[in-house]
Amino acid sequence: MLYAAQKHWLRATVCFALTGFFRSNGILLAGYLVWGLVVLPFLERKQLSLFKILYAIVLSACVAAPLVYHNYSAYRLFCTIDDKPDWCFRIPPSIYTYVQAKYWNNGFIRYWTPAQIPNFIMAAPPLLLLSVFSVHHLKSTFLPILTARFNGVEVALKEESPFANLAITPHLIHSLVMCITLIFFSHTQIVLRLAAALPTIYWAAAWLFVRDNQWGRVWMWWSVIWGLVSVGLWVAFLPPA
Repeated sequence: MLYAAQKHWLRATVCFALTGFFRSNGILLAGYLVWGLVVLPFLERKQLSLFKILYAIVLSACVAAPLVYHNYSAYRLFCTIDDKPDWCFRIPPSIYTYVQAKYWNNGFIRYWTPAQIPNFIMAAPPLLLLSVFSVHHLKSTFLPILTARFNGVEVALKEESPFANLAITPHLIHSLVMCITLIFFSHTQIVLRLAAALPTIYWAAAWLFVRDNQWGRVWMWWSVIWGLVSVGLWVAFLPPA
């Protein structure tokens, strides 16, 4: 992400592609390349060349390559035999979604069971903070600028704030996609370890303090208490482990 912010696109692509070898959601990081090379220049009314568009497509393909390679390898291994598994006949034939559904019970609202209510409660604070902050930023900053760009007019943002900055927009889009995925398709409580690695959770906490000091203090105390409690949960390999 730092390389992308510094516009070192090739270095960023290498780092993002490496994440794809270990985690499939690394493919989402290609969004930072598309944002920096195509979307942001468009919003800033800069001339957008065909070269930059093609460059963004090529770099994004490189980020997606590890995931494609893993699925292709699995397809050649399991789908070229007589007794093919069911996922070979799906479109697209993805072993990743098959394994996630079969062994981790992932899928649309499949995690919404009474037994998982404690996990949803544990995950609620970071999910709620990230979602509210992301939606607020997109509505107050990104959408007005995007609408004005399409209409060919200038826009004056209603909110003067360090958080009303297009530099953080791709991060918040990424976080919102993550939140939606975790709420509806995955093990919701893993946000408790994913969010800690995202800058957006810290920007969101700062935004909350600026907007409402009382709720900011509530977040601070929740973070301290959860940090202490989670140590015991991790050691015992309990959720969110």
